[in-house]
Amino acid sequence: MSRLNGSFDGRDPARRRIALALVDLVGDHGLEAVGVEAVCVRAGVPRAHFERCFADLEDCFLSVHDEVADDFHGKVRAAHAKAADWHAGVWAAGWSMIRFLQEDPVRARFLIAAVNGAGEEAQLRRDRFVQRFADLLDGQPGGSPGLAARSSGPGRRSRCTAEIAAAALYRMVLAKVEAGAIERDEEFLPELIYMAVMPYLGARAAEGELAVQPLH
Repeated sequence: MSRLNGSFDGRDPARRRIALALVDLVGDHGLEAVGVEAVCVRAGVPRAHFERCFADLEDCFLSVHDEVADDFHGKVRAAHAKAADWHAGVWAAGWSMIRFLQEDPVRARFLIAAVNGAGEEAQLRRDRFVQRFADLLDGQPGGSPGLAARSSGPGRRSRCTAEIAAAALYRMVLAKVEAGAIERDEEFLPELIYMAVMPYLGARAAEGELAVQPLH
C-alpha cells in the first residue's frame, strides 16, 4: 500500500487504513472509478466506521488530499528553509519535491493528478497547492522577501510572475506524472528548475540549469 509518511500518526488506525486504501485506489484508477464500498473492502473496515470518519467519498478525498498535500509541502518548505539563498532554495525545494513523488508513484498520482476533475472543492485544493509553490518562488529561505518581492533591481518581479511560474511547474509535473515518468525514475528536475528561474534570471542564465546533474 501507499506510504503516507507521518501524516496520520496518532489517529484512529482504521481511519489510517481508509486513507491508505483511498490513496491506492484513486491513485491507480481515478476518483470517478472508486466507491465507498471499495474503499472499505480495501481498508478492511465496516462502512459504518467510514461514515463515522467522513460524510461521504468526497469528504474523504478532500480530507486525505489535504493531509498528503500538507505532508508534501512541509517537506518541501523544510528543504527550502535550509538553503543559503534564493537560487539554492529553488533547487532544494525541487529536489525534495522529486524525492517525495518518487517515493510512491501511486501517492504521486493521487496528490498531483486525481485532484483534477474531482469537483469544485478539489479544484480549490489544486489552486491552493499551486499558490504554495508560488510562495516559495516569491520568498527567500527563512521567510524574507525573494527576487519577486524586491522593490528595485533587475530581479524585481510581481507576485503574478511567481504565480505564473508556479502554474507552469504544476502543469509540467502533472504531465510527467500522467506519462509515467515517476515510475520510470525519469530525471526532469533540471527542466523544472529552468522553468522556475527563467522569469527571474532570464532565458540565457536559466539555460545553465539544464546542464546540472542532480546528486542522487
